[in-house]
Amino acid sequence: MRWRFTFLFLLMVAVPLGLLAWLGYMMARQDAARVREAWVAGLGRRMDLVDGWLLQEMNRLGSDFDALLQGAALDEASLRTLPREQPLIRHAFLLDARSRLVFPRPTSDASGEVAAFLRRTAPVWESGVRFGPQLKEAPLVVANDQTLDLNSSSRWATYVRNKEGRPLVKGDYNKEAPAPAESGWHVWFYGNGAQMLFWQQRNDGRVVGVEVEMAALLSLLVNRLGQATASAPSDEFWRLVNADGAMVIHQWGSPPAGKPGAVPPVGRRACSAPLSMWQLEAYAGQRGMPRGNVLPVLLGAGAAGVALLGLAWMLYREGTREMREARRRVSFVNQVSHELKTPLTNIRLYAEMAQQQAEAAGEESVVRHLAVVEAETSRLGRLIHNVLTFARHQRDQLAVHPQRVVLDDLVTRALDLWRPGLEAKGFEVKTDLRAPEPFLFDPDAVEQILGNLLSNVEKYAGAGRWLRLATEASPRTVRLVVEDHGPGVPKAKKDAIFQPFVRLRNDLAEGASGTGIGLAISRELAQLHGGGLTLDDAWTEGARFVITLPNKQS
Repeated sequence: MRWRFTFLFLLMVAVPLGLLAWLGYMMARQDAARVREAWVAGLGRRMDLVDGWLLQEMNRLGSDFDALLQGAALDEASLRTLPREQPLIRHAFLLDARSRLVFPRPTSDASGEVAAFLRRTAPVWESGVRFGPQLKEAPLVVANDQTLDLNSSSRWATYVRNKEGRPLVKGDYNKEAPAPAESGWHVWFYGNGAQMLFWQQRNDGRVVGVEVEMAALLSLLVNRLGQATASAPSDEFWRLVNADGAMVIHQWGSPPAGKPGAVPPVGRRACSAPLSMWQLEAYAGQRGMPRGNVLPVLLGAGAAGVALLGLAWMLYREGTREMREARRRVSFVNQVSHELKTPLTNIRLYAEMAQQQAEAAGEESVVRHLAVVEAETSRLGRLIHNVLTFARHQRDQLAVHPQRVVLDDLVTRALDLWRPGLEAKGFEVKTDLRAPEPFLFDPDAVEQILGNLLSNVEKYAGAGRWLRLATEASPRTVRLVVEDHGPGVPKAKKDAIFQPFVRLRNDLAEGASGTGIGLAISRELAQLHGGGLTLDDAWTEGARFVITLPNKQS
Protein backbone atom coordinates (compact mmCIF):
# COMPACT_ATOMS: atom_id res chain seq x y z
CA MET A 1 0.00 0.00 0.00
CA ARG A 2 2.94 2.32 0.61
CA TRP A 3 3.89 2.53 -3.02
CA ARG A 4 0.29 3.42 -3.85
CA PHE A 5 0.28 6.16 -1.24
CA THR A 6 3.60 7.48 -2.51
CA PHE A 7 2.31 7.48 -6.07
CA LEU A 8 -0.87 9.34 -5.07
CA PHE A 9 1.14 11.86 -3.06
CA LEU A 10 3.44 12.57 -5.98
CA LEU A 11 0.46 12.76 -8.30
CA MET A 12 -1.65 15.11 -6.18
CA VAL A 13 1.02 17.28 -4.47
CA ALA A 14 4.55 17.04 -5.77
CA VAL A 15 3.73 17.23 -9.48
CA PRO A 16 1.35 20.26 -9.22
CA LEU A 17 3.85 22.08 -7.01
CA GLY A 18 6.60 21.27 -9.45
CA LEU A 19 4.50 22.64 -12.29
CA LEU A 20 3.78 25.81 -10.33
CA ALA A 21 7.47 26.24 -9.54
CA TRP A 22 8.30 25.87 -13.21
CA LEU A 23 5.55 28.33 -14.13
CA GLY A 24 6.89 30.83 -11.59
CA TYR A 25 10.38 30.42 -13.00
CA MET A 26 9.15 31.04 -16.53
CA MET A 27 7.17 34.10 -15.41
CA ALA A 28 10.28 35.44 -13.69
CA ARG A 29 12.29 34.96 -16.86
CA GLN A 30 9.66 36.73 -18.94
CA ASP A 31 9.54 39.60 -16.45
CA ALA A 32 13.32 39.90 -16.57
CA ALA A 33 13.20 39.85 -20.36
CA ARG A 34 10.62 42.67 -20.37
CA VAL A 35 12.77 44.73 -18.01
CA ARG A 36 15.84 44.18 -20.20
CA GLU A 37 13.90 45.07 -23.36
CA ALA A 38 12.67 48.30 -21.76
CA TRP A 39 16.23 49.09 -20.64
CA VAL A 40 17.63 48.42 -24.11
CA ALA A 41 14.88 50.57 -25.66
CA GLY A 42 15.80 53.41 -23.32
CA LEU A 43 19.44 52.90 -24.20
CA GLY A 44 18.55 53.22 -27.88
CA ARG A 45 16.81 56.53 -27.20
CA ARG A 46 19.86 57.76 -25.30
CA MET A 47 22.10 56.73 -28.21
CA ASP A 48 19.86 58.73 -30.57
CA LEU A 49 20.21 61.68 -28.20
CA VAL A 50 24.02 61.44 -28.12
CA ASP A 51 24.10 61.16 -31.90
CA GLY A 52 21.87 64.22 -32.06
CA TRP A 53 24.33 66.15 -29.89
CA LEU A 54 27.18 65.28 -32.25
CA LEU A 55 25.08 66.17 -35.29
CA GLN A 56 24.06 69.46 -33.69
CA GLU A 57 27.70 70.33 -33.12
CA MET A 58 28.58 69.46 -36.72
CA ASN A 59 25.66 71.61 -37.94
CA ARG A 60 26.91 74.53 -35.86
CA LEU A 61 30.43 74.07 -37.16
CA GLY A 62 29.13 73.82 -40.73
CA SER A 63 27.27 77.11 -40.26
CA ASP A 64 30.45 78.75 -38.96
CA PHE A 65 32.41 77.48 -41.96
CA ASP A 66 29.64 78.67 -44.30
CA ALA A 67 29.80 82.18 -42.85
CA LEU A 68 33.61 82.21 -42.93
CA LEU A 69 33.87 81.02 -46.54
CA GLN A 70 31.02 83.23 -47.73
CA GLY A 71 32.96 86.36 -46.84
CA ALA A 72 36.38 85.07 -47.85
CA ALA A 73 38.17 86.40 -50.91
CA LEU A 74 39.36 83.76 -53.37
CA ASP A 75 42.85 85.04 -54.00
CA GLU A 76 45.83 83.00 -52.79
CA ALA A 77 46.82 85.45 -50.06
CA SER A 78 43.34 85.39 -48.50
CA LEU A 79 43.10 81.62 -48.71
CA ARG A 80 46.46 81.23 -46.99
CA THR A 81 45.21 83.27 -44.01
CA LEU A 82 42.11 81.12 -43.41
CA PRO A 83 43.90 78.50 -41.23
CA ARG A 84 45.10 81.34 -38.95
CA GLU A 85 41.55 82.64 -38.50
CA GLN A 86 40.03 79.30 -37.47
CA PRO A 87 42.00 76.68 -35.46
CA LEU A 88 39.81 73.91 -36.91
CA ILE A 89 41.12 74.63 -40.42
CA ARG A 90 44.23 72.78 -41.50
CA HIS A 91 44.42 73.99 -45.10
CA ALA A 92 42.25 75.82 -47.62
CA PHE A 93 41.63 74.90 -51.25
CA LEU A 94 39.93 76.30 -54.35
CA LEU A 95 38.45 74.45 -57.36
CA ASP A 96 37.47 76.01 -60.66
CA ALA A 97 34.04 75.50 -62.25
CA ARG A 98 35.25 72.18 -63.72
CA SER A 99 36.32 70.86 -60.28
CA ARG A 100 40.02 71.25 -61.03
CA LEU A 101 42.30 72.18 -58.15
CA VAL A 102 43.71 75.69 -58.64
CA PHE A 103 44.85 76.36 -55.07
CA PRO A 104 47.17 75.06 -53.92
CA ARG A 105 48.46 74.29 -57.38
CA PRO A 106 49.29 70.57 -57.80
CA THR A 107 52.88 71.05 -58.98
CA SER A 108 55.71 68.57 -58.68
CA ASP A 109 57.93 71.10 -56.84
CA ALA A 110 55.44 71.64 -54.03
CA SER A 111 56.96 71.30 -50.58
CA GLY A 112 56.16 71.62 -46.93
CA GLU A 113 52.54 71.84 -45.84
CA VAL A 114 51.34 72.23 -49.43
CA ALA A 115 52.98 68.95 -50.44
CA ALA A 116 51.53 67.21 -47.37
CA PHE A 117 48.05 68.56 -48.21
CA LEU A 118 48.32 67.33 -51.80
CA ARG A 119 49.37 63.86 -50.62
CA ARG A 120 46.54 63.63 -48.12
CA THR A 121 43.86 64.84 -50.53
CA ALA A 122 45.13 62.99 -53.60
CA PRO A 123 42.44 60.26 -53.23
CA VAL A 124 39.75 62.98 -53.32
CA TRP A 125 40.89 64.54 -56.57
CA GLU A 126 41.77 61.19 -58.18
CA SER A 127 38.29 59.79 -57.42
CA GLY A 128 36.68 62.43 -59.61
CA VAL A 129 34.25 63.62 -56.92
CA ARG A 130 32.39 66.75 -58.04
CA PHE A 131 31.17 69.13 -55.36
CA GLY A 132 27.93 70.94 -55.99
CA PRO A 133 24.20 70.55 -56.69
CA GLN A 134 24.73 67.57 -59.01
CA LEU A 135 25.28 65.43 -55.91
CA LYS A 136 21.54 65.68 -55.31
CA GLU A 137 20.95 63.56 -58.43
CA ALA A 138 22.67 60.54 -56.89
CA PRO A 139 20.49 57.79 -55.31
CA LEU A 140 20.36 59.06 -51.74
CA VAL A 141 19.12 57.45 -48.56
CA VAL A 142 18.74 60.40 -46.25
CA ALA A 143 17.14 60.78 -42.85
CA ASN A 144 17.89 62.59 -39.61
CA ASP A 145 19.42 59.47 -38.07
CA GLN A 146 20.94 57.80 -41.14
CA THR A 147 24.18 57.94 -43.04
CA LEU A 148 24.12 59.56 -46.49
CA ASP A 149 26.08 57.17 -48.71
CA LEU A 150 26.58 58.13 -52.34
CA ASN A 151 28.40 54.96 -53.32
CA SER A 152 27.83 51.83 -51.25
CA SER A 153 30.76 50.07 -52.92
CA SER A 154 33.31 52.61 -51.66
CA ARG A 155 34.35 54.13 -48.36
CA TRP A 156 33.18 57.64 -49.29
CA ALA A 157 30.40 59.47 -47.50
CA THR A 158 29.23 63.00 -48.31
CA TYR A 159 27.02 65.11 -46.10
CA VAL A 160 25.30 67.96 -47.96
CA ARG A 161 23.48 71.04 -46.76
CA ASN A 162 20.90 73.00 -48.67
CA LYS A 163 21.16 76.70 -49.34
CA GLU A 164 19.21 77.51 -46.15
CA GLY A 165 22.12 76.02 -44.20
CA ARG A 166 20.27 73.09 -42.63
CA PRO A 167 21.02 69.38 -43.22
CA LEU A 168 19.01 67.52 -45.82
CA VAL A 169 16.35 65.19 -44.43
CA LYS A 170 14.19 62.55 -46.06
CA GLY A 171 11.46 65.03 -46.94
CA ASP A 172 13.89 67.10 -48.99
CA TYR A 173 14.66 64.16 -51.23
CA ASN A 174 10.97 63.41 -51.83
CA LYS A 175 10.20 66.91 -53.10
CA GLU A 176 9.84 67.31 -56.84
CA ALA A 177 12.22 70.29 -56.99
CA PRO A 178 14.58 70.15 -53.97
CA ALA A 179 16.86 73.06 -53.21
CA PRO A 180 20.38 72.53 -54.58
CA ALA A 181 23.17 71.76 -52.14
CA GLU A 182 25.59 74.69 -51.99
CA SER A 183 27.88 73.49 -49.20
CA GLY A 184 28.65 70.33 -47.31
CA TRP A 185 31.10 67.85 -45.90
CA HIS A 186 33.21 65.26 -47.64
CA VAL A 187 34.87 62.35 -45.80
CA TRP A 188 37.70 60.17 -47.05
CA PHE A 189 40.27 57.88 -45.49
CA TYR A 190 44.00 58.49 -45.49
CA GLY A 191 46.61 56.75 -43.40
CA ASN A 192 45.14 55.40 -40.18
CA GLY A 193 41.98 57.45 -39.98
CA ALA A 194 39.26 59.55 -41.54
CA GLN A 195 39.83 63.01 -42.99
CA MET A 196 37.21 65.69 -43.66
CA LEU A 197 36.71 68.58 -46.06
CA PHE A 198 34.10 71.32 -45.94
CA TRP A 199 33.19 72.85 -49.30
CA GLN A 200 31.10 75.76 -50.50
CA GLN A 201 30.10 76.45 -54.11
CA ARG A 202 30.02 80.03 -55.35
CA ASN A 203 27.59 81.39 -57.93
CA ASP A 204 30.23 81.22 -60.65
CA GLY A 205 30.61 77.47 -60.14
CA ARG A 206 33.91 77.63 -58.29
CA VAL A 207 34.22 75.65 -55.04
CA VAL A 208 36.12 76.95 -52.04
CA GLY A 209 36.74 74.70 -49.07
CA VAL A 210 38.91 73.80 -46.12
CA GLU A 211 40.51 70.66 -44.78
CA VAL A 212 39.47 70.10 -41.15
CA GLU A 213 42.10 69.64 -38.45
CA MET A 214 40.86 66.26 -37.14
CA ALA A 215 42.65 66.52 -33.79
CA ALA A 216 40.96 69.87 -33.07
CA LEU A 217 37.61 68.50 -34.25
CA LEU A 218 37.93 65.50 -31.95
CA SER A 219 38.75 67.81 -29.03
CA LEU A 220 35.68 69.92 -29.82
CA LEU A 221 33.36 66.91 -30.07
CA VAL A 222 34.76 65.28 -26.93
CA ASN A 223 34.21 68.51 -25.02
CA ARG A 224 30.64 68.59 -26.31
CA LEU A 225 30.08 64.99 -25.25
CA GLY A 226 31.49 65.76 -21.82
CA GLN A 227 28.97 68.56 -21.32
CA ALA A 228 26.05 66.60 -22.76
CA THR A 229 26.67 63.36 -20.88
CA ALA A 230 27.30 64.86 -17.46
CA SER A 231 23.84 63.72 -16.35
CA ALA A 232 23.97 60.30 -18.05
CA PRO A 233 23.09 57.17 -16.00
CA SER A 234 26.02 56.23 -13.77
CA ASP A 235 25.82 52.50 -14.49
CA GLU A 236 26.53 52.69 -18.22
CA PHE A 237 29.75 52.78 -20.21
CA TRP A 238 29.96 54.40 -23.63
CA ARG A 239 32.55 54.45 -26.39
CA LEU A 240 32.87 56.44 -29.58
CA VAL A 241 34.90 54.23 -31.94
CA ASN A 242 35.76 54.01 -35.61
CA ALA A 243 33.75 51.86 -38.01
CA ASP A 244 35.49 48.57 -37.21
CA GLY A 245 35.81 49.28 -33.49
CA ALA A 246 39.60 49.08 -33.56
CA MET A 247 40.25 52.69 -32.46
CA VAL A 248 38.58 54.38 -29.50
CA ILE A 249 37.83 58.06 -30.13
CA HIS A 250 36.36 58.78 -26.71
CA GLN A 251 34.85 56.84 -23.80
CA TRP A 252 32.93 57.77 -20.68
CA GLY A 253 30.81 56.30 -17.88
CA SER A 254 31.22 53.48 -15.38
CA PRO A 255 33.60 50.73 -16.61
CA PRO A 256 31.74 47.50 -17.46
CA ALA A 257 32.26 44.15 -15.78
CA GLY A 258 34.21 42.85 -18.80
CA LYS A 259 36.83 44.52 -20.95
CA PRO A 260 35.19 46.64 -23.68
CA GLY A 261 35.78 45.05 -27.04
CA ALA A 262 36.30 41.61 -25.49
CA VAL A 263 32.59 41.41 -24.65
CA PRO A 264 29.98 42.59 -27.17
CA PRO A 265 28.26 45.92 -26.47
CA VAL A 266 24.64 45.99 -25.43
CA GLY A 267 23.90 48.58 -28.10
CA ARG A 268 25.67 49.81 -31.21
CA ARG A 269 24.70 52.63 -33.56
CA ALA A 270 26.42 54.26 -36.52
CA CYS A 271 26.72 58.02 -36.16
CA SER A 272 24.80 60.22 -38.54
CA ALA A 273 26.59 61.80 -41.48
CA PRO A 274 29.06 63.41 -41.73
CA LEU A 275 30.41 61.34 -38.82
CA SER A 276 29.26 58.04 -40.33
CA MET A 277 32.85 56.74 -40.15
CA TRP A 278 32.34 56.47 -36.38
CA GLN A 279 29.89 54.52 -34.25
CA LEU A 280 28.58 54.60 -30.71
CA GLU A 281 28.85 51.56 -28.44
CA ALA A 282 27.12 51.18 -25.08
CA TYR A 283 27.91 48.64 -22.36
CA ALA A 284 26.20 47.75 -19.10
CA GLY A 285 28.07 48.87 -15.98
CA GLN A 286 29.46 46.77 -13.16
CA ARG A 287 26.00 45.64 -12.06
CA GLY A 288 25.20 44.40 -15.56
CA MET A 289 21.83 44.60 -17.23
CA PRO A 290 18.74 44.77 -14.99
CA ARG A 291 17.28 41.35 -14.28
CA GLY A 292 13.81 42.10 -12.95
CA ASN A 293 12.17 40.61 -9.87
CA VAL A 294 11.65 36.91 -9.29
CA LEU A 295 7.96 36.29 -8.82
CA PRO A 296 7.15 34.01 -5.85
CA VAL A 297 4.88 31.08 -6.42
CA LEU A 298 1.62 31.85 -4.63
CA LEU A 299 0.31 29.48 -1.97
CA GLY A 300 -3.16 28.11 -2.39
CA ALA A 301 -2.68 27.36 -6.10
CA GLY A 302 -3.03 23.63 -5.57
CA ALA A 303 -6.25 23.51 -7.54
CA ALA A 304 -4.52 25.12 -10.50
CA GLY A 305 -1.77 22.55 -10.12
CA VAL A 306 -4.27 19.69 -10.21
CA ALA A 307 -5.93 21.19 -13.29
CA LEU A 308 -2.56 21.49 -14.99
CA LEU A 309 -1.79 17.93 -14.05
CA GLY A 310 -5.08 16.72 -15.49
CA LEU A 311 -4.41 18.64 -18.70
CA ALA A 312 -0.94 17.12 -18.89
CA TRP A 313 -2.44 13.65 -18.47
CA MET A 314 -4.91 14.25 -21.28
CA LEU A 315 -2.14 15.57 -23.51
CA TYR A 316 -0.02 12.57 -22.61
CA ARG A 317 -2.80 10.16 -23.58
CA GLU A 318 -3.42 11.99 -26.85
CA GLY A 319 0.30 12.12 -27.57
CA THR A 320 0.79 8.42 -26.96
CA ARG A 321 -2.14 7.68 -29.25
CA GLU A 322 -0.59 9.79 -32.01
CA MET A 323 2.76 8.11 -31.45
CA ARG A 324 1.20 4.67 -31.74
CA GLU A 325 -0.51 5.73 -34.95
CA ALA A 326 2.75 7.12 -36.30
CA ARG A 327 4.58 3.92 -35.41
CA ARG A 328 1.95 1.89 -37.25
CA ARG A 329 2.38 4.08 -40.32
CA VAL A 330 6.16 3.84 -40.15
CA SER A 331 5.92 0.09 -39.76
CA PHE A 332 3.60 -0.09 -42.76
CA VAL A 333 5.96 1.96 -44.93
CA ASN A 334 8.93 -0.13 -43.84
CA GLN A 335 7.16 -3.37 -44.63
CA VAL A 336 5.93 -2.21 -48.02
CA SER A 337 9.34 -0.82 -48.93
CA HIS A 338 11.09 -4.01 -47.89
CA GLU A 339 8.60 -6.07 -49.88
CA LEU A 340 9.31 -3.95 -52.96
CA LYS A 341 13.04 -4.58 -52.85
CA THR A 342 12.87 -8.23 -53.93
CA PRO A 343 10.65 -7.80 -57.04
CA LEU A 344 12.66 -4.72 -58.04
CA THR A 345 15.87 -6.73 -57.88
CA ASN A 346 14.35 -9.43 -60.10
CA ILE A 347 12.95 -6.87 -62.54
CA ARG A 348 16.34 -5.22 -62.86
CA LEU A 349 18.11 -8.59 -63.31
CA TYR A 350 15.76 -9.80 -66.04
CA ALA A 351 15.76 -6.37 -67.73
CA GLU A 352 19.55 -6.53 -67.97
CA MET A 353 19.38 -10.06 -69.38
CA ALA A 354 16.73 -9.08 -71.92
CA GLN A 355 18.76 -6.01 -72.88
CA GLN A 356 21.82 -8.15 -73.57
CA GLN A 357 19.75 -10.52 -75.72
CA ALA A 358 18.21 -7.61 -77.64
CA GLU A 359 21.64 -6.12 -78.26
CA ALA A 360 22.83 -9.46 -79.61
CA ALA A 361 19.77 -9.63 -81.91
CA GLY A 362 20.25 -6.04 -83.08
CA GLU A 363 16.82 -4.89 -81.89
CA GLU A 364 17.66 -1.27 -81.09
CA SER A 365 14.13 -0.16 -80.12
CA VAL A 366 13.86 -3.00 -77.62
CA VAL A 367 17.27 -2.07 -76.22
CA ARG A 368 16.11 1.52 -75.68
CA HIS A 369 12.91 0.45 -73.99
CA LEU A 370 14.72 -1.98 -71.73
CA ALA A 371 17.28 0.70 -70.89
CA VAL A 372 14.44 2.89 -69.65
CA VAL A 373 13.08 -0.02 -67.60
CA GLU A 374 16.51 -0.69 -66.09
CA ALA A 375 17.14 3.01 -65.33
CA GLU A 376 13.75 3.51 -63.74
CA THR A 377 14.15 0.33 -61.70
CA SER A 378 17.48 1.57 -60.38
CA ARG A 379 16.00 4.96 -59.54
CA LEU A 380 13.05 3.36 -57.79
CA GLY A 381 15.45 1.29 -55.74
CA ARG A 382 17.23 4.43 -54.61
CA LEU A 383 13.93 6.10 -53.78
CA ILE A 384 12.89 3.15 -51.63
CA HIS A 385 16.19 3.36 -49.77
CA ASN A 386 15.56 7.05 -49.05
CA VAL A 387 12.02 6.33 -47.88
CA LEU A 388 13.24 3.66 -45.49
CA THR A 389 15.96 5.91 -44.14
CA PHE A 390 13.54 8.79 -43.63
CA ALA A 391 10.86 6.61 -42.08
CA ARG A 392 13.34 5.30 -39.51
CA HIS A 393 14.37 8.87 -38.64
CA GLN A 394 17.99 8.17 -39.56
CA ARG A 395 18.96 11.48 -41.10
CA ASP A 396 22.66 10.67 -41.11
CA GLN A 397 22.02 7.90 -43.61
CA LEU A 398 20.11 10.19 -45.93
CA ALA A 399 22.87 11.78 -48.00
CA VAL A 400 23.30 13.51 -51.35
CA HIS A 401 26.11 12.97 -53.85
CA PRO A 402 26.63 16.16 -55.90
CA GLN A 403 27.76 16.00 -59.52
CA ARG A 404 28.17 18.68 -62.19
CA VAL A 405 24.87 18.43 -64.05
CA VAL A 406 22.78 20.78 -66.20
CA LEU A 407 19.46 21.32 -64.43
CA ASP A 408 17.59 22.07 -67.66
CA ASP A 409 18.66 18.71 -69.11
CA LEU A 410 17.49 16.89 -65.98
CA VAL A 411 14.11 18.66 -66.04
CA THR A 412 13.66 17.85 -69.74
CA ARG A 413 14.53 14.20 -69.19
CA ALA A 414 12.22 13.86 -66.20
CA LEU A 415 9.38 15.66 -67.97
CA ASP A 416 9.71 13.33 -70.98
CA LEU A 417 8.94 10.41 -68.65
CA TRP A 418 5.92 12.14 -67.13
CA ARG A 419 4.59 13.90 -70.22
CA PRO A 420 2.65 10.95 -71.73
CA GLY A 421 0.69 10.35 -68.54
CA LEU A 422 0.05 14.06 -67.98
CA GLU A 423 -1.08 14.70 -71.54
CA ALA A 424 -3.28 11.62 -71.41
CA LYS A 425 -5.14 13.32 -68.55
CA GLY A 426 -5.53 16.52 -70.56
CA PHE A 427 -2.73 18.59 -69.03
CA GLU A 428 -1.24 21.48 -70.98
CA VAL A 429 2.47 21.31 -70.17
CA LYS A 430 4.59 24.46 -70.48
CA THR A 431 8.31 24.99 -69.80
CA ASP A 432 10.55 28.01 -69.33
CA LEU A 433 14.07 26.65 -68.77
CA ARG A 434 16.79 29.23 -68.09
CA ALA A 435 19.52 27.27 -66.27
CA PRO A 436 21.70 25.92 -69.09
CA GLU A 437 24.99 25.96 -67.15
CA PRO A 438 26.09 22.95 -65.07
CA PHE A 439 26.47 23.19 -61.30
CA LEU A 440 26.91 20.79 -58.40
CA PHE A 441 23.84 18.91 -57.16
CA ASP A 442 22.64 15.33 -56.76
CA PRO A 443 20.64 14.56 -59.93
CA ASP A 444 18.89 11.55 -58.37
CA ALA A 445 17.78 13.61 -55.37
CA VAL A 446 16.55 16.53 -57.49
CA GLU A 447 14.81 14.15 -59.88
CA GLN A 448 13.16 12.52 -56.86
CA ILE A 449 11.95 15.93 -55.64
CA LEU A 450 10.63 16.80 -59.08
CA GLY A 451 8.98 13.39 -59.39
CA ASN A 452 7.15 13.87 -56.08
CA LEU A 453 5.88 17.29 -57.17
CA LEU A 454 4.78 16.05 -60.60
CA SER A 455 3.07 13.10 -58.96
CA ASN A 456 1.11 15.49 -56.74
CA VAL A 457 0.14 17.58 -59.78
CA GLU A 458 -1.08 14.47 -61.58
CA LYS A 459 -3.09 13.29 -58.56
CA TYR A 460 -4.52 16.54 -57.19
CA ALA A 461 -4.46 19.22 -59.93
CA GLY A 462 -6.33 17.38 -62.68
CA ALA A 463 -9.18 19.90 -62.65
CA GLY A 464 -6.85 22.73 -63.71
CA ARG A 465 -5.26 20.71 -66.59
CA TRP A 466 -2.27 23.06 -66.65
CA LEU A 467 1.36 22.61 -65.59
CA ARG A 468 4.40 24.83 -65.94
CA LEU A 469 8.04 24.05 -65.14
CA ALA A 470 10.54 26.90 -64.97
CA THR A 471 14.20 27.20 -64.04
CA GLU A 472 16.27 30.29 -63.34
CA ALA A 473 19.86 30.80 -62.23
CA SER A 474 21.65 33.57 -60.35
CA PRO A 475 25.27 33.75 -59.16
CA ARG A 476 24.27 32.32 -55.77
CA THR A 477 21.20 30.17 -56.29
CA VAL A 478 19.34 28.11 -58.87
CA ARG A 479 15.55 27.74 -58.66
CA LEU A 480 13.19 25.15 -60.09
CA VAL A 481 9.50 26.16 -60.07
CA VAL A 482 6.52 23.82 -60.47
CA GLU A 483 3.15 25.57 -60.99
CA ASP A 484 -0.35 24.23 -61.54
CA HIS A 485 -3.94 25.50 -61.69
CA GLY A 486 -5.35 22.94 -59.28
CA PRO A 487 -7.28 23.58 -56.05
CA GLY A 488 -4.12 24.77 -54.27
CA VAL A 489 -3.23 24.41 -50.61
CA PRO A 490 -5.11 26.24 -47.82
CA LYS A 491 -2.93 28.74 -45.94
CA ALA A 492 -3.58 26.90 -42.69
CA LYS A 493 -1.98 23.78 -44.20
CA LYS A 494 0.99 25.37 -46.01
CA ASP A 495 3.46 24.31 -43.30
CA ALA A 496 1.74 21.08 -42.26
CA ILE A 497 1.98 19.49 -45.71
CA PHE A 498 5.76 19.25 -45.32
CA GLN A 499 5.39 17.10 -42.19
CA PRO A 500 5.61 13.31 -42.60
CA PHE A 501 2.33 11.39 -42.93
CA VAL A 502 0.28 14.59 -43.32
CA ARG A 503 -2.23 14.86 -46.17
CA LEU A 504 -4.85 17.48 -46.90
CA ARG A 505 -7.52 14.76 -46.89
CA ASN A 506 -7.45 11.24 -45.55
CA ASP A 507 -10.91 10.01 -46.47
CA LEU A 508 -11.34 7.11 -48.83
CA ALA A 509 -13.40 9.19 -51.25
CA GLU A 510 -10.50 11.50 -51.95
CA GLY A 511 -9.54 9.50 -55.04
CA ALA A 512 -5.74 9.86 -54.70
CA SER A 513 -3.35 7.39 -53.16
CA GLY A 514 -0.28 8.20 -51.09
CA THR A 515 1.32 7.94 -47.68
CA GLY A 516 1.91 11.66 -47.10
CA ILE A 517 5.72 11.52 -47.00
CA GLY A 518 6.62 12.74 -50.49
CA LEU A 519 6.86 16.45 -49.64
CA ALA A 520 8.64 15.71 -46.36
CA ILE A 521 11.28 13.67 -48.21
CA SER A 522 11.56 16.35 -50.91
CA ARG A 523 12.16 19.16 -48.43
CA GLU A 524 14.70 17.01 -46.58
CA LEU A 525 16.64 16.35 -49.80
CA ALA A 526 16.58 20.03 -50.76
CA GLN A 527 17.86 21.04 -47.32
CA LEU A 528 20.67 18.48 -47.54
CA HIS A 529 21.87 20.43 -50.59
CA GLY A 530 21.88 23.63 -48.53
CA GLY A 531 18.68 24.87 -50.17
CA GLY A 532 14.99 24.43 -49.52
CA LEU A 533 11.52 23.63 -50.83
CA THR A 534 8.77 26.19 -50.23
CA LEU A 535 5.16 26.83 -51.19
CA ASP A 536 4.66 30.28 -52.70
CA ASP A 537 1.88 32.10 -50.80
CA ALA A 538 1.50 34.72 -53.53
CA TRP A 539 0.39 32.14 -56.13
CA THR A 540 -3.43 32.06 -55.99
CA GLU A 541 -4.30 30.09 -59.13
CA GLY A 542 -3.32 26.71 -57.70
CA ALA A 543 -0.07 25.57 -56.12
CA ARG A 544 3.41 26.90 -56.83
CA PHE A 545 6.35 25.00 -55.32
CA VAL A 546 9.85 26.49 -55.49
CA ILE A 547 13.00 24.36 -55.16
CA THR A 548 16.04 26.48 -54.27
CA LEU A 549 19.56 25.06 -54.60
CA PRO A 550 22.93 26.77 -54.01
CA ASN A 551 24.78 27.50 -57.25
CA LYS A 552 27.99 25.67 -56.33
CA GLN A 553 30.61 25.20 -59.02
CA SER A 554 33.20 23.25 -57.01
